Amino acid sequence: MRINKLLSIFTVSAIALSGLSAFETKAKVTMEGSLARETKAKGGDAKYEVFNLDTTGDKGKNKVEIEVDSVLAGAHFELCYDYINEANTSNGVTHKAEDGWSAFARNTYIWFKPVDQVKLRLGYVGQDDFFVERIDEEKVGNPFSYTFRTNGNLMPYYITNADVDEMGFSLAVEPVENLMISAAIAPGVTNSGITKDGDSDLTYSAWGAAARYTMEPLKFEASFRDSGKKSWKVARLGAGYESETVYAFIQPVFGFDYITSTDKYEMNGFCVDLYGEYSIDQLKLTAHLPVTIRTTGRDDDPKYIEFLAKAEYNTGAHGLLDDVTPYILAKNMDKTVITLDSNASDNLALTAQAGSAFKIANAELDVGVAVDVHAKNDASERITWAIPFVAKIEF
Repeated sequence: MRINKLLSIFTVSAIALSGLSAFETKAKVTMEGSLARETKAKGGDAKYEVFNLDTTGDKGKNKVEIEVDSVLAGAHFELCYDYINEANTSNGVTHKAEDGWSAFARNTYIWFKPVDQVKLRLGYVGQDDFFVERIDEEKVGNPFSYTFRTNGNLMPYYITNADVDEMGFSLAVEPVENLMISAAIAPGVTNSGITKDGDSDLTYSAWGAAARYTMEPLKFEASFRDSGKKSWKVARLGAGYESETVYAFIQPVFGFDYITSTDKYEMNGFCVDLYGEYSIDQLKLTAHLPVTIRTTGRDDDPKYIEFLAKAEYNTGAHGLLDDVTPYILAKNMDKTVITLDSNASDNLALTAQAGSAFKIANAELDVGVAVDVHAKNDASERITWAIPFVAKIEF
């Protein structure tokens, strides 16, 4: 899809909705890459590259959101795109980026209220606004074996949604003020939520339930997520505190594995998910420390931790630059963990970065110098470096 066609769709969508009683349109575009970087395979020569524009791992960064709210009914729609060709060559012909970008819809649903305290939702029904890390928002403490997490066929690496992660149906009820209770079933498109075919066993699709109670400045959350018959399940409990200077929560996350050989479920692990932000004047400190305890006792199923620590200081405006915020950041490398066993030093993979974020009008930019420490069994040499950047705009 050519980019001018993509923009035309955005424009037509907004105009079509302009006659509705109330709507809100938001857009976001993100570009990520590096000004320079080093890569080096073990035993090989170092490779140095200057200016690379990368694909964004989170496709939700490049999107237009359309929100409709007429008090008793509404809808949400997101149109997203990848700013890279899936295939750069076809039949020997080289394509430019303008020749075609992949566009797709996601996170689309409609909702309505038959009565004021009840809300029905059809479409994508996952809730991702429970306690989550606010720097890398997809990251939530995970209680499962890290080898299962790295195998994408078994379960997602981060189980962010409190209930489900598909198209389906949800019902939310607010029986008393500040208390929300919801349940959802999400079979996806063309599938049924519950199936009974003749004499075969009854099967059911992914479903979940969640509850939230707010008592300012405290918040309490609980959820249960069942990914389907003979599949993994997750229970989360959380308590948090939020004020002008502090945002923090503790969130035990319990994982239930389905054991095929015994046709039973076992709770073989739990994670204590700790997160905190502290702000005083222009200084902000953030830390995230999920600690996962595995109880199988197997050597290939150790306990492990993940971590993130960031310190930033907003120095204000400097010429045309606003909110100039130098920072230092250290975290485990994406999709890695640090095992709490004798192999901890071999599994250590972290990123240390120093840089600055700033704004120019509505554009937000972030440039830093990063040093990656790779795991010993990684194909890369132990230490490499890069000068990454992020540029984004929201309106």
